[in-house]
Amino acid sequence: MATETCRFRTSLGGTLRCQEPVHAEGFCRFHFECYLRGELLPNGQINEMLVDQDRRRTINLHGIPEDTRVYVEE
Repeated sequence: MATETCRFRTSLGGTLRCQEPVHAEGFCRFHFECYLRGELLPNGQINEMLVDQDRRRTINLHGIPEDTRVYVEE
């Protein structure tokens, strides 16, 4: 039986999901802590009230394999 993975879906195209195992409420440990801090909404989206772009990037990239990360640096 496959291990259930975190339900957080990155905003990088909306198709990539965190690959870490579920800890609570369908989230991995990291994303669950983000949820408890109000950085994530119950549906797993990043809260629009979170304006710190570095933190948003950290949340988006957590649990995403490096070979699937696509960020363009200027």
